[in-house]
Parts: sequence; structure tokens; C-alpha cells
Amino acid sequence: MKNNQPTDPVNAQHRLSLTYMEPVPDAPFKLRHLVQIHDRETFAHIEESWSKLHVLYIITAGQARLIGADGKLTLTAGSAFIRRAGSLLQHDSYRGSLSPVQGIAIAFDFTDQQHRCWPFASPTPISSHLIVDKAAELAKVCTTGHNSSSFRVHILFYELLDMLQDQVATTPEPDHFWLDGALRHIHKMYAQPLTREQMAKASNVSPEHFSREFKRYTGLTFVEYVSRLRIRMAQEHLLLGSPTLQEVARLTGYKDSFYLSRKFKQIVGAAPAHYRNTPKKIVSLTFNYTASLLALGCIPHIGAVASWMESGLDKHVQHQMKQYAEHELLAHPQLIAEVNPDIIIGYAPHPAMDELRMIAPTILMPFEELDWQQQFIQIGRMTGLESKAQAIIHQYHQLEQDANETLDNLIGENRGSAVCLFLYGEQGAYVFGHSWGRASHILYESLGFSPPTRMLKDGRLPNGYIHVPLSDIHLYAADYIFVAYPEEAAEQQAVISRMNEESWSTLAAIRNGYLYSIDADMFYGFDPVSIMKQLKNIMHHFTSHLSMH
Repeated sequence: MKNNQPTDPVNAQHRLSLTYMEPVPDAPFKLRHLVQIHDRETFAHIEESWSKLHVLYIITAGQARLIGADGKLTLTAGSAFIRRAGSLLQHDSYRGSLSPVQGIAIAFDFTDQQHRCWPFASPTPISSHLIVDKAAELAKVCTTGHNSSSFRVHILFYELLDMLQDQVATTPEPDHFWLDGALRHIHKMYAQPLTREQMAKASNVSPEHFSREFKRYTGLTFVEYVSRLRIRMAQEHLLLGSPTLQEVARLTGYKDSFYLSRKFKQIVGAAPAHYRNTPKKIVSLTFNYTASLLALGCIPHIGAVASWMESGLDKHVQHQMKQYAEHELLAHPQLIAEVNPDIIIGYAPHPAMDELRMIAPTILMPFEELDWQQQFIQIGRMTGLESKAQAIIHQYHQLEQDANETLDNLIGENRGSAVCLFLYGEQGAYVFGHSWGRASHILYESLGFSPPTRMLKDGRLPNGYIHVPLSDIHLYAADYIFVAYPEEAAEQQAVISRMNEESWSTLAAIRNGYLYSIDADMFYGFDPVSIMKQLKNIMHHFTSHLSMH
């Protein structure tokens, strides 16, 4: 029977419009893995395991020096870098002065292997606190996924990729290569005679163009910039030692101490002779130095603070000190400039060293080259509290002496071997050498234990560390084993399952009851307060257990 009902014009219009709708594109990528980076050695493990996947590295603290197909690159706190599948990275074997690295690694892949589009341009590090914050949110959801919607992880992943693509698209190409080169030359040769005409000629621009662009780029004239840099260097020399004014003048490019003093007072507001004794507003770029300053009773105006420190800060410190994560201070130097500090301290090297030095004298210390006591003395010296720093170190040496007398009675002078294992679930464990904190320097230098034989073979002493796969942790066993277990239940289960295997359960330390659990947060700090807590905790384990054997 023929239907003679009239056609609904609205529905007909809808059916017609659907015919001309654009097809929705397929999702180009899929998230595969996410892992927290605890130390630089993690990179080698990730590169080996995820060689066929794209990897997004996001650094939240410290620095990592890598070698890729396009040469060397340094990833610093607050930066992100995408390594395409197959273009592997290697950790630079040169042992320079880099600070411990933490961050997030995210592995992803094309959803369609036939039609692949790469929207992120050439591989260059990107500095963006928004990207770092988004990655941190993604990591948090991944580790507590049972409390979140199953869609949330993928929503955050695509928001992160969208931010990366926007960042690549909006980053302008630098048009001041010549000026960047001139600034590098100034910072290298500040103690030598420098003129505008000389710099303009070397930059292949006219003196007038050089002056105009220099002022627009730096906010200072060429003469003002050089003068400020020289005085900053003079401040740093005075903070770290007791040179004569004539020596400082020679080191900073001034013809005599009289002219130096006049420029110093003009820029700093105090004569060099009185500078050391004036109260100083301090910015600490790294949490270990924030903790060291607090140990001296010196509250920085701005301090980088790690999560393990937050619960230990009293209300007075919280009120007096502006707290930031390390990557926030790196990504936002204006936060530092706004408070007009008198000193900036942190780890060397620092990618914004030249910029920071124009804000205030900047003392950057090489983490690997100085032990914690040398670093602490330097901080005491620059704050005028060196005698207090020496007193705290003396207090540590007294604890150290008492501990050794106790161990002589419990164990004897031949201590045997000991090791601290920091376990991260299926990611494996980290073992540290003498100069990298995590209590290894306490065991090997203060208390006279030997490291595991396998670690000596790996060549990771006197400094450095090694990542150990979970299947191989038994190879790094010692007479006494201290273990920091992971916090997450799933990671704990992976560790416990491995420890139930014969290769682990039959170790002498396990059979003798010399396996001790330690708190990863307590053993993270490399400052005097943390180190004394670590020593006391280690001795508590020894005295509690060895006295019963």
C-alpha cells in the first residue's frame, strides 16, 4: 500500500545534512606505558625496553645529558623532549657536574601503521611548566587509576599531546643568533677589555644597530650590562672567599680597587667591605640546598621544595618561605626576578645561568664533584654562617664516632659488606655509590662497610649509581641489606613476588635476618639534617637486631 503521508521537511533536512558531514579522523596515537624516572640510569633501561615506541621525556627535577642522532642535548627541570621510535638516545658517559634527575617517561605508538603523521616537528627540548604539570597529573591518575574514570588517562594523554603540538607551532624561530653569540662572548670574556665597536664588528652589524638591539633585547645598554656582570662576579668572589679588593678588581676587569668599590656601591648599594655582613635575601633552586639552609636556621625567601620535605616544614618556615618545585623555578625566572634576591644558589650547570646572574650573584655548585660536607660549608660561607655549618658537621662526626664504637662492639673492625636497595616495583632497583646520597656514603665512608662485590665490578664507585633489573637484584646482595620498598600496592606485590623466589630467599643476609626496611623519603635528602636522621636510623636497625644475634 502506498504511503501518502506528507514528508516532514525538518527530518528531511537533517537526513540531507548528515550526508555532507566530514568524517571524524582516527586517533593518531595510543598510550602504551608510563613510568616515573628516579635517576639518570633509568634512561638506558627505557631506551632498551621501548626502542620501537615513541617516548616523551618530561623532567621535573635535575638534569640529564643525552646523545641522539642530532648530537648532544641537555634536558633540565621543566623541559620535555620527544624521541621518535628507532632514533635511540644514549646517556653521555662524560661524568660532568649534573644534578640528580627525576621525571616521567611516556611511551606511545601510532594507531595506524599505514598512515602515520608526525605533528611534533624536529626533536628539540621544549620548556613549559604547563606541559610538566599536565604530565604530572597524568602520572598521578595512572598510579591511582582505580579511583578515576577509565577515560581520564586517555583524555589527559591527548591533552598533553595537544599542548606539545601547540608549543611546537607557536615557538618562533630565533632571529638574534648574532646577539646570543655576543652575550655568550661577554659572559666568557667579561674580565677582558670589551667595547661596543669591537662586539658590533664581531657580530657583523653596525655599532648603532648593535646598541639598539642590545638594549631592546636585554633592557640594558652595553656598558650597563658589562658593568652589572662584572659586579655580580665580584659579589660571588666575596661570598665564596676573602680575597683583597685588588684581587677582585683584577679578576673582574677593573683597573684598580678604587674604581671597583665605586661601581660596586653604585650597583649593590653597599661598599664591598660591608657587603658580606649585610642580611641577604636568598633563592634556593634545589631542595637539597633549601634543606641545608634551613638546617643553618636561614630561611630562604624562595625555596625549591620536594614532596618528602613538605610534612617536615614547621608553620613559621611555611609562612616565611615561598615554596616551589624545582621545575617551576626553572620555567619561571621572573618569579626569582620579582623578589629582587641578594643570592641565588643551585646545582651546576644551569641552562639559565647567564640570565640568573643578571638578577643576582648566582652560586652554582657541582653536585658530583663536592661531597655533602663541602657543599654545606660553601652554603655556610656565602650566608655568613660558616662557623655554624662547621659546628653541625662536628655534630655529625661525633655521631659517626659513636656509631663506629658501637659497631666495633657488635660486629668488629671488619664490617663486611652492606647495600641500600631502592626498589621501584617492576622497574627494578637503584644502587648508589659513595657520592650520590641515599645513605651509601654513610655505609661506605662513615661506617666502613664494603659495597657489594658486583657493584665494584660495575665500576660505579667512588660515585655514580646503577639501575638493576628486578630479576638481578640478588646479584647485588651484601651481608647487610637495607631496602626501601615502593609505596604503590601493585609495585610492592611485584617486589614481594621476586623476593619469594629462591635466588633471593636463600641469600645469607635473608637467612640471618639482616634485611632491614627503610623509608625512601627519609633516605632521599642529601642535607645535614637528613643525613643525621639516616645515620641514626641505620644504627637503630643494627643495634635492635645485631644485639639479639
